[in-house]
Amino acid sequence: MLAKALGRPSRAKPFAAFVGDDDSRSAIAQVAEELGFPSPPIAPGGIADAVRRLANVATPQLLVVDLAGAGDPMAEVGALADVCDEGTQVLAIGDVNDIALYRTLLAFGIHDYLVKPINRTMLAESLTRAKDGPQPAEPVGETPGKVVAVVGARGGVGATTIAVNLAWMLAHEQGQRVALVDLDLFFGSCGLTLDLESGRGFREALENPSRIDGLFIERAMVRAGDNLFVLSAEEALDYVITFDPSAIELLIEHLRRDFQVVVVDLPRFGARTQTAILSPPCSIVLVSEPSLAGMRDTRRLVNLFANSAPKAEVSVVLNRVGANKGAEVSRGDFEAGAETKANFIVPFEPKTLATTTGTGKPLAKVAKGSKTTLTLRALSVEVAGEHKRRVKAPFWQQWLAFAVAAKG
Repeated sequence: MLAKALGRPSRAKPFAAFVGDDDSRSAIAQVAEELGFPSPPIAPGGIADAVRRLANVATPQLLVVDLAGAGDPMAEVGALADVCDEGTQVLAIGDVNDIALYRTLLAFGIHDYLVKPINRTMLAESLTRAKDGPQPAEPVGETPGKVVAVVGARGGVGATTIAVNLAWMLAHEQGQRVALVDLDLFFGSCGLTLDLESGRGFREALENPSRIDGLFIERAMVRAGDNLFVLSAEEALDYVITFDPSAIELLIEHLRRDFQVVVVDLPRFGARTQTAILSPPCSIVLVSEPSLAGMRDTRRLVNLFANSAPKAEVSVVLNRVGANKGAEVSRGDFEAGAETKANFIVPFEPKTLATTTGTGKPLAKVAKGSKTTLTLRALSVEVAGEHKRRVKAPFWQQWLAFAVAAKG
C-alpha cells in the first residue's frame, strides 16, 4: 500500500460504483442520492474497470462493483484487494443466482451480494448497512477466547510461519484481539519473524505462577499492532528452566479472558504434555511436509489429539508442497498413510517466501495475492469459527478465502 499512497489525495470519496448495465446504474444512482451521496460517481464497466481506474487514486469509502461477466472472479477480486485502501467497504452485484453461495458469503461476513435485476429496496438496505460500517464486536463475556494451537509434525515444516501469519490475519483482517504465544522459550522465532524484541517476564511467569495476572502478562507482552500482542522469550541456552506444566495452563487461561483468540506456537514435544490447554473452544492446526516421516508423525499426532483433546477441531496443513518433487509423497498417498485428510495444501513458492524473509512483515502484508497467502487466509477464516461472524473482515479478503477453500 505504500507505493499507492504516494501522490494520493488525502481524502477519499464517500461513494463510487462501476456497473455494466444501464438499469443497474440507474437504480444505484437513485438509491445513492436518497442515502445522501450527492451526484454519486457511477461509471460504466465491471470489476476490471474498477481495478484499472482506482489503481492510482484514493479508493472510496463505499464501493459497488459488478461481477457480471468476470472471467475469473477470484483473480479479479484479488486484483481489487491490491488497489483498495484500508477501510473501503465493498458491495458486489452479479448475475449468478445461487442461494448456497449467497448464504456462504454472508456467513463469511460480506455486506451483501445482490443479483440482477436490482431490487431498489434491498439495495437501499444493503447500502445503509455498508454505510454505517461494521458493528463492534460483541463482548466476550464469560465465554473464553478460542485457542488455536499450531503444531509442526516435524521440525522445519513451517509451523511458526503459519502461526505468525494466522495471528496477523486474525488480528488485522478479521478485527480480533489476538495473543500470539511462542512456547519455545529457547529457540522460538515468532517475535523474530515479526521483527520484535522478546518481552521480559515470560519465564518468570512460568517459574512463579502465583505472579500470573492480567497486569503481569500485559507487561511481558510486546505489541505488534492494535489487535496483536506477542508473548515470547529468548532464554540463554545454559539456563535451566524448571516449572510446573500447570503454569502454562494457568497462563493460557488468563489470556483467554482478555483475548478473543490465543494462537499458540506449540512445539511438538509440548503437544504431548500440554493438552490441558486444548479445551473448547479450540482448534489445532497440524502442519506437515509431504514426506514419509511427516505422514507417519501426522498420523501419530492426530491419534494423540483424538484421545487427549477429542473436542478440538483439527485441520491438517500440507506445507511446502513441490519443494522436493522427486522425493515427495503424493497427496493421496499422504492422506491414506496418515489416515486423515489434508485440509489445506500450501505450495512451495520460493520467490514469495523471499519477499518476507528478514523483513519483519507477514506474507499477508507483502504478498497478499500469492497462492500461499490465499490458502492461509482460507485457513484463518476456518479457525476463526464463530469469532469471524462477530467481527467481520473486509469483503474481498473473505471472498478470496472462500474461493480457495472451495477449490481445496
